[in-house]
Amino acid sequence: MNITFPDRLSPKELQSRILQADTAFEAELLRIANDLSNQKDLSLIGLTGPTCSGKTTAAKMLTGCFSQKGRTVHVISTDDFYFEKNYLLSLSRKSGIEGLDYDSEKTIDTDLLQTCISSLLAGKPTNLPHFNFFTGLRECGICLTPRKGDLFLLEGIQILYPNVCSILQNEPYKSIAICPRSSITVGGKTFLPNEIRLMRRLVRDVIHRGATPSFTFSLWNNVRKNEEKNIFPYLENCDQTVDSTMPYEIGVLKPYLVNILSDMEQSDPAFEIAQNILSSLQNVESVNSDFISPNSLYREFI
Repeated sequence: MNITFPDRLSPKELQSRILQADTAFEAELLRIANDLSNQKDLSLIGLTGPTCSGKTTAAKMLTGCFSQKGRTVHVISTDDFYFEKNYLLSLSRKSGIEGLDYDSEKTIDTDLLQTCISSLLAGKPTNLPHFNFFTGLRECGICLTPRKGDLFLLEGIQILYPNVCSILQNEPYKSIAICPRSSITVGGKTFLPNEIRLMRRLVRDVIHRGATPSFTFSLWNNVRKNEEKNIFPYLENCDQTVDSTMPYEIGVLKPYLVNILSDMEQSDPAFEIAQNILSSLQNVESVNSDFISPNSLYREFI
């Protein structure tokens, strides 16, 4: 599917378009929550998708939707089960990658994940980890004491990895896939879903993970290889699917991308790619991020 977003909208028209898109996305999540909340034996939900699909914010929105139906949901991020920095660096070196690789299937401590899930489903108080992206260390998280009827929403790209999926499929379980599935035509240029995700990730990694654009670019090829191997072949097997493309998003990303990519050195291996992105954005009207609601999916990236 392709979405055409008009140029030169007035601020009032632009705000209306943004509200319309955000409302439609939230309505789709509510529909899914309505469907799943009626399944009384359901205790575990997986929310997955490739990088920068909007999983974290969708998980929060689904929690609210389930609450309206009287179901208590506890969100558990698979990111918190990453091995620590030194081990991840050793994996990166073996793969010929500089820096921390968060995307390969060997980065998750599946033994700890299985222990925590089994404990929660048995109704036992469970100490959950928390991964600190800035230090690269796994810290103590919350102690969760479940009650009868609680739902556990496990969120992360790793849910579709065979070594994680095998843990979940032995439980009362349903899965939701979220991913930008539509392209966007704006400013005379069509942006494909994978291009949109790369632009999202460039901005998110700078703002929320302290990573440079050069590092994000250096990982991207391996990220895509991993997705084609471990994510996209299984995505259609999920019980529910949500398109997270936002019609207005290229204009939102533009000022951030211009800011972070314009200073890249010509000697940088990713310089040409960065210039291509900047060139593709030339005729796109910038969208003021102040127009984006604090509760919007798009706050995850900006």
